Amino acid sequence: MNNITRSKRLFFLLFLFFIPVSLAAQEDTPPQIPGGFNFDLSSTLGGIYYQDALGIQLAFTRIPFEGTIDKNNYILGANDLVSIELNTSQKVLLRGILVNPQGDVILPSIGTVNVAGVTIIEAEEKIQTIAAKTFNDVAVYLSVESPRSLIVHITGGVPYPGKYLTFPQTRVDQVIYQSITDGNRDLTKSVSNSSNFLDKGNFSFRDITIERANGDIITADLIKYFRTGNYESNPFVKDGDLITIKKVSREAPKLSISGGVKTEIELEFRKGDSPQDLLEISGGFVDEADTSKLLVFRRSVVGVERIELSPNTWNTFELIPNDRVVVPLSRETDFSTSVWVYGEVETPGNFPIINGQTSASEILDLSGGVTSEALISAAYLVRNNNPKNGIPNDFNSDLLKRTSDQVLQGLEYLDAESRVSQNKVFIDLKDQNQLQNLKLYDGDRLYIPRDPQTIFVFGQVNNPGYFPFSEENNFTVSDYISRAGGFALAADKERVFVIKAGNSTWFDPLDTKIESGDKIFVDRQPIEELNALRTYEIQKAQLKNQRVQLIMTAITTITGIITTYVAITK
Repeated sequence: MNNITRSKRLFFLLFLFFIPVSLAAQEDTPPQIPGGFNFDLSSTLGGIYYQDALGIQLAFTRIPFEGTIDKNNYILGANDLVSIELNTSQKVLLRGILVNPQGDVILPSIGTVNVAGVTIIEAEEKIQTIAAKTFNDVAVYLSVESPRSLIVHITGGVPYPGKYLTFPQTRVDQVIYQSITDGNRDLTKSVSNSSNFLDKGNFSFRDITIERANGDIITADLIKYFRTGNYESNPFVKDGDLITIKKVSREAPKLSISGGVKTEIELEFRKGDSPQDLLEISGGFVDEADTSKLLVFRRSVVGVERIELSPNTWNTFELIPNDRVVVPLSRETDFSTSVWVYGEVETPGNFPIINGQTSASEILDLSGGVTSEALISAAYLVRNNNPKNGIPNDFNSDLLKRTSDQVLQGLEYLDAESRVSQNKVFIDLKDQNQLQNLKLYDGDRLYIPRDPQTIFVFGQVNNPGYFPFSEENNFTVSDYISRAGGFALAADKERVFVIKAGNSTWFDPLDTKIESGDKIFVDRQPIEELNALRTYEIQKAQLKNQRVQLIMTAITTITGIITTYVAITK
């Protein structure tokens, strides 16, 4: 009799489940599905086609979700939407079962089962225990179709404390974002870059306290999470969490790590910090770091204590407030340093150097020396601005202005010189002593131009341009001006200059020898404007009249004095 009763209940349960399917099959057209996908694929394509309307509806909600639900850890609660599969003599699938506000799921022929506050595994066991009273050899599988929204409470020093809704498997950084930025409680508002709040006020992002509904207390360190990607430092929130964020003052204890690390950083002190923690947050060592030790500088009542740590103590050594960790740099040669050589050398390219020790002469030897087509008088070196090069006389026009007595025009000239001269070093390739004494630094660039075998004549000449240079003909400046068509009408024949290749220095033609690559410039006579000339003549006439009037006034005054004196004496 008991088996007959169970069979009737199973038949009734299957009847309830298959009624919607039978009704849908009797319709002339398939049911409407969100998105306009409403044609019958079974009749069109043949075979068996099953479309899950509930699944499509849930997919359209687009709930942001990180990872997958862990059946051993996810805690069920009111408003979770679940599916339950019963494996017995006949399989039964119940979809779209809502956990009601009391935490119950109501199952046909089985009854009410409370699943609130338990994991998915535990809920399966509870349902299976109750279902076994109705079905023989039943196995139960529960899936979460759509997780409920979570409620967390944020308090402390944030500008917008209070209750916030969030999605399951959301991490602390996303939950607290609005409480620090704008206070928006919209559950659908996405946070594209939750690290934006790190510069919003002086909050303790390294010591965020999370109190669970069951009384457990954990912490979050968002600085460590954003810099290392450590998920344990940014845990998932749970329903009912109380998150406390403290404010910190400028005087709050700090730690720092500097020297041979990828990112030098000063950050809030957190109890339990070790040098290894700071090393991970800084991104690790740079290539030139001395990885055999770390130095901790600690302030004490007698001064500053220097503590040297070997690698096996970095994890266990506990830092105290305001400790400073320094990673020393290796004193070995940096093998990555190099310089570039361009132009007329046998082998142009990038060559290794010892920073500040390799000379220009050695680099020219490595590059095979200059070619026969090089214009050696125009070679120059451009310094790299890398601060590690440590050039003591690095050009800084603003700093030079500080103690200068230059007038405005002089300072403008200083700026102009800084633009054309900064980081440029003139080289005389004929001077072996200079080449041996000129030391090179990482990133320096040596340029050796091609000899154009031309002279450029410009200014007040009739046909300015380039003209072939011939050392054999021993042409003078006058010869090149003649080849350029002679002086133009406005030329000032007393102001002719030779501008040297390479250093661009101006010379009187009598003081230098014409060489390939030089420029000859002919200045023009100054032309006085007519209005300026007339103004000058008028001013000169007015000055003359003023002088005449002054003389006449003086004569009149003297005459009056003499007349008065004569009258008195008589």
